[in-house]
Amino acid sequence: MSEEAIIYKVSDRIATITMNRPKSLNSMSLDLVEGFIRSLQEAETDSQVRVVVVTGSGRAFSAGGDLKTLDDLHTTEERRQFIVKVGTIVKLIHDMSKPVIAMVNGVAAGAGFNLALACDMAYAADNAKFIQSFVNVGLSPDCGGFYYLAKAVGMAKAKELMLTARPVGAQEAEHLNLVNGVFAQEELEAATMKLAARLAEAAPLAVAMTKKAVNDYSASLEETLTFESLASSSLLGTVDFKEGVTAFAEKRAPRFLGK
Repeated sequence: MSEEAIIYKVSDRIATITMNRPKSLNSMSLDLVEGFIRSLQEAETDSQVRVVVVTGSGRAFSAGGDLKTLDDLHTTEERRQFIVKVGTIVKLIHDMSKPVIAMVNGVAAGAGFNLALACDMAYAADNAKFIQSFVNVGLSPDCGGFYYLAKAVGMAKAKELMLTARPVGAQEAEHLNLVNGVFAQEELEAATMKLAARLAEAAPLAVAMTKKAVNDYSASLEETLTFESLASSSLLGTVDFKEGVTAFAEKRAPRFLGK
């Protein structure tokens, strides 16, 4: 993995993936995209990891696609393959059994905006800005934007943000349910890691089941009830359920093992 483009570290059951191209505002070059994919795959298979935090180095979360990289793609198939790789990032986040938190430390533009949307939760610095900047360079959204944005803000607002490419400040982003909370820049990391630590203490199997169900919220009521019956009957037989009941009776914090 290119350490220049991605920094991956694990501490206290939290994996942190940092996009590390600060001079280009963490724009998505090929090495960044491929490193991101490998990091997500590693986090998913590492039994010591229970939560993933995604952020950027320097003053940006991510400015989206690297324009030089995009300009160097000379055929339609090369371009398609690159966009497919970018889409693989959000597919891995969506399908991951572990919660993924976006720590939006600065501007999130284009694919960077949609990457934050793809995460299960997002916290933003009070000076962060979100911009669907695609039309400014003659492009349409990628990185799952067509899927996620309208779900978050509704069809009309999604069209407005995509077609005007107007910047959305952190406070408006919270109002529009694009982020879960806004913090002063110097408080953002501590607040995000506090949430991550709380999720790391939760029962991993229950977290995975819950994430899967919510991500599939377009299912019919009948399909949802069927999923609930299968999920709950499975979880009722786990070691973690027995531990949760015991801990409740003993008035202590449970120690979940993911079994």
